Amino acid sequence: MSQFIEGDELGQVALDPAEPIVAGQYGTWRLTYTCGSTPLPPQTCLHIYTDSDTDWEMPQFLDPAAADYMTLETPAGVQGMVNAVNLKRLVIVLEGRELQPGESLTLVYGDPGTGNPGTRAQTFIDQRRFFWVDVELAGTGVCQTLAQSPHVPVVGDQPVKLVVTLPSTLSLGEGFRLLVKAEDRWGNPAHGYRGVVRFESDQIRLPADEFELGPDEATLWIDGCQAIEEGTCTVRAEDQEHGLVGESNPTIITDATVPYPLLWADPHGGQLVLNAKIGEFYRYARDVAGIHFVGYQRNADVISARDWEVQQEQEVAFHEPGVFVPIPGFEWSGRTWEGGHHNIYFRRHGQTARRNEAAETMFQSERVAAELSHVRDVYDAYRNTDVMITPHVGGQHSDIQFHDPSLEPAVEIVSSHGAFEWMLRDSLERGYHMGFLGGSDSYTGRPGDDRPGYQTRRYSKAGLTGVYAQDISLDAFFDAMRAKRIYATTGTRMIVALEADGNFMGSEYATKSSPTIRAQVRGTGPLEKVELFRGLDCIGQAPLDVQPAKKRVRIQWAGSSRMMSYSGVVWDGLLQVQGAEIGDVHCQRFDSPRSAVTCQDTQNLAWQAWGCGYPMAIDLGLEYEDPAAVSLQLSVGTRLISGPFFGQHGSQGPMRMSLAPGEQCTIQAGLVEIQQQCQEYSLGALDRVIRIGAVPVGQQSQVDWEIQDDAPQVGWQPYWIRVTQQDLEMAWSSPVFIDYVE
Repeated sequence: MSQFIEGDELGQVALDPAEPIVAGQYGTWRLTYTCGSTPLPPQTCLHIYTDSDTDWEMPQFLDPAAADYMTLETPAGVQGMVNAVNLKRLVIVLEGRELQPGESLTLVYGDPGTGNPGTRAQTFIDQRRFFWVDVELAGTGVCQTLAQSPHVPVVGDQPVKLVVTLPSTLSLGEGFRLLVKAEDRWGNPAHGYRGVVRFESDQIRLPADEFELGPDEATLWIDGCQAIEEGTCTVRAEDQEHGLVGESNPTIITDATVPYPLLWADPHGGQLVLNAKIGEFYRYARDVAGIHFVGYQRNADVISARDWEVQQEQEVAFHEPGVFVPIPGFEWSGRTWEGGHHNIYFRRHGQTARRNEAAETMFQSERVAAELSHVRDVYDAYRNTDVMITPHVGGQHSDIQFHDPSLEPAVEIVSSHGAFEWMLRDSLERGYHMGFLGGSDSYTGRPGDDRPGYQTRRYSKAGLTGVYAQDISLDAFFDAMRAKRIYATTGTRMIVALEADGNFMGSEYATKSSPTIRAQVRGTGPLEKVELFRGLDCIGQAPLDVQPAKKRVRIQWAGSSRMMSYSGVVWDGLLQVQGAEIGDVHCQRFDSPRSAVTCQDTQNLAWQAWGCGYPMAIDLGLEYEDPAAVSLQLSVGTRLISGPFFGQHGSQGPMRMSLAPGEQCTIQAGLVEIQQQCQEYSLGALDRVIRIGAVPVGQQSQVDWEIQDDAPQVGWQPYWIRVTQQDLEMAWSSPVFIDYVE
């Protein structure tokens, strides 16, 4: 157990330097503990930890010449063991003599040793990155938290690009506001940025041609914009002085009132440990990510009474219909064999959170007895109420053999954990009428716009949900979700619409005729594939102007380690080329900074890539004279990520991420065959696959497609589309459910 203490009886602690930390930077920080009026006997423990799910690099004690080297400085006669428990917690166990009042010991994060760069700080911003210190006197088992435990802000790095966000649907003449952000390499607003940004668009009128950003904020809302011409358009932005550019998401401008504007949601925006940061969570969603709806989904078993009170206060404080709406709710977090994690959403404020059996250690809050022990109990508790529930793959994946169609309109298939088409398939195979959605499910406090950083259990940037809602209100969000007028994306705001015989996505209807399907897609980049599925069968592809590039090859891979949570794969690749020289190389969907090219010369290319479910690729140029003389040898080794429990008999915590050797293969391919047709190689397990082919090229980013199913199947059939851009960003429409009657 833990409790706060005031005064200096058990000591004081200070961090040096105490200036703001730049996200992802290397440096040296000294955390010094000074003993108070009570001596600390041997076996006393100092617990040093943080609240956020940090990606600050794990310390190491073996190599003073390597990064992240940590040391402990103690007075003569005092020894200590430093145990790096995980990324969030260190424990110092004192040995030798007593630590006397006024004596100090110092833990050095990133000791320069023999010339190393220090330790790498976390990559995401945080207004208060805490270094909590607990003192556990020998033999007491009681941790007392020093009230003056230090904290410093983590701020964004230098800008690398501009991000422009505008509404996805507009009526001609409609006024609106536009959001621009100067973004660093980690996805944060760039701290201290100050620049003049100029905008251009043929179909959008802004109140001025240029605006100044900074120095206090790297984001700016621009009011008074207007749609002046019909069609699909984007807005381009440029800061010439700093060499920054950006292009907005597409918008469709029509000469009519849009009955259901396309809005954006992160229903599963994640959570934070400290309730004092919930307001910052909502502010980021509204002012930085620029989304319309967001769900703060704290795990039920770790919500204290005060946590729930603060969350509800902040939900009401940020509730602004027409602009921004927090979705009240929480995450019921049963283990998979109890039904798994499910998001609970309330249509009204002031509701009660219902707990599952505790699976985690509480953070300075009381334990609450379990109220709902199985997801079947959850269904019984909320059936016939104003509540929605969505299953997902998170800490414990949902087992959707359990399903209540009156409560569960959709399933989450993409998040910062990865892309989970196996959840989509599971839903369809069971005959469920569910829509598809995306979210972030992160702990970094960046809902609607999260990146995985260096974490070992999240590998993907956050997903988003496109919502065709009547307006920005809680009622409209619920109506759209229940009608399944929603779709999932890998985080981009591509526009996707689907209808069958005039019935919009999510609809259910019966027909005796062959259905006619119409799809509309407006990409955030050139399109590669737009596929129509009936159930799990692909029954057509939209005609797109996509051609194989000359002298460019793409090596693509995809898949997950298992149909469970924490199911990433580490792909180690080596390409050896004969008869040609390797030129420029581009990486696609290398979302995790752990993914990178590790070696490159004119004949060889090596890389390591961390991912889960979604396709990733290397796109490389080749210089050669005779294509028939060019051959490639690709060697791939996989390591499968899992998060089993290792406590007691292997059934309980602590949970550790682990890597198991997976498939190892080598592939020989000739360039001529690759250019003629993409070669696909299954690794024989789950959906793990490797593809080698020419790079697809083309500039078509829009398609309006109509297709008739001339061989409809009797009974209920879900029709849905999957969109893949050339940059490997993806979207999945919710189905139209058609009951075909002969």
